[in-house]
Amino acid sequence: MKSMQNLVISVPRLEIHRPPISTAIVCNVIKQAGHPVEALDLNIKFYNFLNDSEKFYDFDNVWAGERPITKNEIQSIEKFIRGYKNEIAKYDRVFISVFGSWCHMFTEMVCKFIRKNLSHIEIVLGGQGVLTASIGKNAKHFGHVMKEANLCDAFITGEGEKSIVELLNKNINVPGINNVEYKQLNELDNLPFPDYGFYHLDEYDYLNLEKEVFIVGSRGCVRHCTYCDVARYWPKFRFRSGENIASEMIEHYEKHGISRFYFTDSLINGSIKAFHDMCTQLAKYNDTHKTGFKWGGQFIFRPKKQLPQDHYEIVSRAGGDTFYVGVETGSDKIRWAMDKKFTNEDIEWQLEEFSKYNLHCFWLMLTGYLTETIVDHNETLKMFPRWQKYVADGTITGIDFGPTLKFMSHTPLEKMIDSHQVYFLDVGLDVEDTNNKNINLWESKLNPDLDVFERIRRRVEIDKQAIKYNWPTWRGTSRLKTLKILAQQYKNFLAKVDVPKMVEDEKTGLRWVS
Repeated sequence: MKSMQNLVISVPRLEIHRPPISTAIVCNVIKQAGHPVEALDLNIKFYNFLNDSEKFYDFDNVWAGERPITKNEIQSIEKFIRGYKNEIAKYDRVFISVFGSWCHMFTEMVCKFIRKNLSHIEIVLGGQGVLTASIGKNAKHFGHVMKEANLCDAFITGEGEKSIVELLNKNINVPGINNVEYKQLNELDNLPFPDYGFYHLDEYDYLNLEKEVFIVGSRGCVRHCTYCDVARYWPKFRFRSGENIASEMIEHYEKHGISRFYFTDSLINGSIKAFHDMCTQLAKYNDTHKTGFKWGGQFIFRPKKQLPQDHYEIVSRAGGDTFYVGVETGSDKIRWAMDKKFTNEDIEWQLEEFSKYNLHCFWLMLTGYLTETIVDHNETLKMFPRWQKYVADGTITGIDFGPTLKFMSHTPLEKMIDSHQVYFLDVGLDVEDTNNKNINLWESKLNPDLDVFERIRRRVEIDKQAIKYNWPTWRGTSRLKTLKILAQQYKNFLAKVDVPKMVEDEKTGLRWVS
């Protein structure tokens, strides 16, 4: 009996300077299970297909659903997909990676094309975007919607490495397939490495950067920051051994000449031991082979007492480069309230170590936390002159502030709505924002000084302070534009309301002022 021919497809919009790791893993899972498989990266191919005036970043608001796609844009995408008809036709089954909700539109168009023109092909969807719900009272996950419309034969949820093998063996009534609750994997060292041999790596020449790929060292997060929803998708933190991670990086170098990596982990150093062991192995390899590994990812500052004495020396020798750190605030009190267990003193020590060993960090910050006072805000303002010398010597490479604190569903912060007497302001926001509670226009009766205007004022003041002390800010102009819109929305709302009254939404259970 002839084996089913499998094709793994990546759809826009993803990175354009790193090949997609999720499909590289899926390809190797299928190959190691003894089934034929190839990859088709429609993401990078579509980017190269577009005219210069149509490049991905001009499509951003389309991917995000912020504006309707135009007729000409639809025709452009359809023309592109038709160009791969003969190539796709050679296969019996396609796996489509739906990384997020911004991949829905393109996924649906590909599936419709296959159903209409290549009806012999079995379609399987997977990825985090499969679980993204549509908006409305009877909202269903994208996977459900697609299956009910006969635009896919099956969809895989959660960690799909085992589910894919079951599906290949024609077992579909198992965890992870067609919304049967999936089980998290515990032994990550047993998973195959992503196989980038399925990709033409020379296509990833964006900005003429060195070849760089993603790597996964852990799943989930060791922290439970109050504003974060990672635990919704990864309830349990699991990590690979340091030796296993280093072995993968060395394999990519020896097979493909890749020496630059970016970790997708929520925290690259979530396990201190695994992180230190990885660095030790890479440092030894760097010393003997002169490879010049460079890598980075999301990072957490830790108290000095938790770390080995030679920790940052080893990190530097291993090729550690730029780390993205959720510092969030200059106030120890607020950082502790966020469940981030490090202090300004810990930051100071680590900045000294980073500077000493030529390591770099990019700071991620929040303003307007639920319990933030003007004293806390002033502590944040003080950090700019306090640590300006680390900007001057290149240790701190940049900083990014969100507009103001948002309430996201499935976070510890959401559970604080009642206890802190939070209410939301109905000013005609987009319905998706409302349903996701992912909004800026909120106030708390327990902290009345921190109203909408005050949060915006503090955010603008912080930006001015950063400029004054020459801190590089990212997306500063667009962020301030967002703040201006929020302020105007709020102003217009106040002009229409004489006596605000609380209204409880039956569907969400949230209190609104309208």
